Amino acid sequence: MLWPAWDRSLFLAVNGIDSGFLTTVMRFITNVDNWIPVLAGYILMLLWWGRTRPHPSSGNRWKRAFAVRNPRIVLLCMIIATAGSDQICYHLKRDVGRARPCFDESISMQVSYRGDVYGNRSFPSAHSANSASLAAVTAFAYPPLAPFVFLLSALVGFSRIYLGVHYPLDVLTGWGIGLFTALCTWMIFRRMAARSGLIGFANRFRYRQPVCSSLPAAPWQPIDVESIDGYPMKGYFLEGGEDLAVVVHGLHESIGSMVHPGELFGKIGFSVFLAPLRGHDDHPLPVTSGGPAEAYDLAGVLEHVRDIMGFARNRTVIYGSSMGGAVAMKVSALLGDGVAGVISHGVFMNFFAASVFRIGRLRTAILKLFLPRGVRNGLKVFMPCDYIGQPLKTRFVYISGTRDRISPPETGLRLAEETGGLALILERAGHPVWKNDGWSRPQMETVLNEAVKFIQGMDTEHLSVDGSGFIRNYPASSEAATGRE
Repeated sequence: MLWPAWDRSLFLAVNGIDSGFLTTVMRFITNVDNWIPVLAGYILMLLWWGRTRPHPSSGNRWKRAFAVRNPRIVLLCMIIATAGSDQICYHLKRDVGRARPCFDESISMQVSYRGDVYGNRSFPSAHSANSASLAAVTAFAYPPLAPFVFLLSALVGFSRIYLGVHYPLDVLTGWGIGLFTALCTWMIFRRMAARSGLIGFANRFRYRQPVCSSLPAAPWQPIDVESIDGYPMKGYFLEGGEDLAVVVHGLHESIGSMVHPGELFGKIGFSVFLAPLRGHDDHPLPVTSGGPAEAYDLAGVLEHVRDIMGFARNRTVIYGSSMGGAVAMKVSALLGDGVAGVISHGVFMNFFAASVFRIGRLRTAILKLFLPRGVRNGLKVFMPCDYIGQPLKTRFVYISGTRDRISPPETGLRLAEETGGLALILERAGHPVWKNDGWSRPQMETVLNEAVKFIQGMDTEHLSVDGSGFIRNYPASSEAATGRE
């Protein structure tokens, strides 16, 4: 195989630099054993800072970078990318068979051989490929580290040329292989890297979480309220009709993300109040309880909107998403006089039962180990349906998506049966996540309209709604489905 002339010329120019200090540094950099404590420290840093102690979104770029990645997935990407680049280099070396410059009879007499190597094949450089794959994955996951890690990869490649064991083309090809394997690996795992994982999820109950979205802007009005247990909070109010919808977000959401369902209620003709919850946004209490203690926050909001703002209980509807739905059920049952209606979207009957359904028994058992004891004990006994033990004036509506693995339609139907409520099924919809655009506005508009009609006294059967807002009775089948528009 013919190799370009510039490859040999550039090699001789770099290898010809004579410096005792540079030789010592390059030998240190090229020795893999010297990188073991550095990599071990890097791994420990990722495991400690990445998703272990979340940072607020107002933090600097370094804190924000480490707050949004699951370090365990990042480390998995590094392992896979490095193993892939190493194997590609191994097979190419065997097939191409280019001799190292220090062992090449045609040039070895001009080479200053300053290092120790295993094997006599040169093309491509596995050192360069592996360092580039590690650097690229790090840069994809944590952009502020990109200049530093790519500089280290460049030094590794330079050391291979300077020490006389690789040509420049070997190093350039190695870098290309490393970048390629890193890019392919990251494209496969990048979505997983954005998820918190079990440990990151458990740390929601230990540390304040980053703010997921900005706070509502005008025409939403900030309103100072106080939880039942005395904590000052700030809700947001949108003026509309005489009926009020109190909107409560879930564990993965924030008060700003609930502007979307709030606007849908505003379109129906409601005034809307976005309720703050502890462990989210700027609530004085930094951590969540997963639902049991959030009931104090919602109860404080309900007292404020009745006593201060003048909204009657029988004209107030609570919409709760996921955990917010469970909180709404608990509070409505404890009020005594109840509210007009509760709309629970993606609600769980029991936190750990829903977790088993979502991630399996083994991972749920691991999750329990990482949760603080007080939170774990509170969630064990937090069963919202158990609070509704006597007939109330409140009407209950349960919204479930057919693709919801936390609160499937079966959960909504069972809750509706136990509370005399209405089940509304969203076809091809998953668990409610309002902070992204994965929901259908026509579908949600139709569902909320049907929920409000039921709460206001119209009796109906359980309904299924498709993505375009078309309604049919549930369960839907080719013989029994009754379509209506």
